[in-house]
Amino acid sequence: MSSVLLAEDEFLIRAVLVDALSDVGVECIEASTGREALEVIESDRPIGAIIVDIGLPDMSGEKVIEAAARHRPDVPIIRCSGASAPSALPAGIRTHSFPKPYSASELSNFVASLIRKDP
Repeated sequence: MSSVLLAEDEFLIRAVLVDALSDVGVECIEASTGREALEVIESDRPIGAIIVDIGLPDMSGEKVIEAAARHRPDVPIIRCSGASAPSALPAGIRTHSFPKPYSASELSNFVASLIRKDP
């Protein structure tokens, strides 16, 4: 089973996504803060994709995405946000965007398709 990092501070959203991802055969490594997400990103745990909520309580999700791009350049990053403001990411960092509210099944199917692509 492939693993993804899910950085989302809202418990209910995280729980629904964990269930939806599990339904498509994807295991979640959960992080409710940016710091927890950074610990996983900087570790040697295998990760097939990274899902980041922009509104984390201790730091901007954009900072988590920047760290992910540095430490895990080949791992797809999915940026989730309810804000309509443009991304504040530096040029060159590529992400897939899912605006909130989104369908948990749509996001989980998208993630599954990303991590199952042949290199």
